[in-house]
Amino acid sequence: MKAWLRRLYEGDGTGPRWFRRALLLFDVVTIGYFLLTATSEIDLRIILIDLCIGVVLVADITARLWIADRRLKELLSLPTLADLVVILSLAAPLVAGTNLGFLRVLRVLRLLRTFRLAERLDRATAGLDVNTRIVRAAANLAAFIFVVTSLVWVWEHDRNDALNTYVDALYFTITTLTTTGYGDITLTDRVGRLMTIVIMLFGVGLFLRLLQALWQPNKVEQPCATCGLKLHDRDASHCKHCGDTIYIETEGDT
Repeated sequence: MKAWLRRLYEGDGTGPRWFRRALLLFDVVTIGYFLLTATSEIDLRIILIDLCIGVVLVADITARLWIADRRLKELLSLPTLADLVVILSLAAPLVAGTNLGFLRVLRVLRLLRTFRLAERLDRATAGLDVNTRIVRAAANLAAFIFVVTSLVWVWEHDRNDALNTYVDALYFTITTLTTTGYGDITLTDRVGRLMTIVIMLFGVGLFLRLLQALWQPNKVEQPCATCGLKLHDRDASHCKHCGDTIYIETEGDT
């Protein structure tokens, strides 16, 4: 059983790849669901969906801890701790006998999982003809935009009259990240201004990294055993930095 799980989470082949793609889809769907229901009234239908999601999260964490070589490190990792908090918030209505609606805001911690999207996309697109540098840069930028937009929406929707929908928060994030700043939506409280600073400092860097990946010549990642240079031309046989022979895996032209 352990070997089978390790193969699903870490192995190659069609089955493991589709399994990891399903995990990627689950992450995206649950994050979107938590955001859409963050400010909704809690009813029986939402509680049942929450419990189903909680069961899947418990199974995922249990499997990852079981196959991990360093279980304590995996347990104390930020995404795992965030998922544990999310699970506790999902189970709160059963334990406390009340909806505890204010705990729903804690479920945005699930957003920390989006910063593993690049890693999961690399694995999910294994075997496909894609530029992994572009995929990784786009995934990191999309994750950043998604996380920040969600935090802006959850924190500001009751404080800022200009933010009426999630699209308004997305519009604010994009205009701030691109330094356009039309000024029709502004965050005036202290936390809002701090989030604006984070968007400008980190968002611009991620955006420039995506542009760099798009416009630079297409390279492959194959670390040179001698000097460690990672990026090489697709048809390279020797490292341009040290001249040592490199071996780039390829399926050839079709």
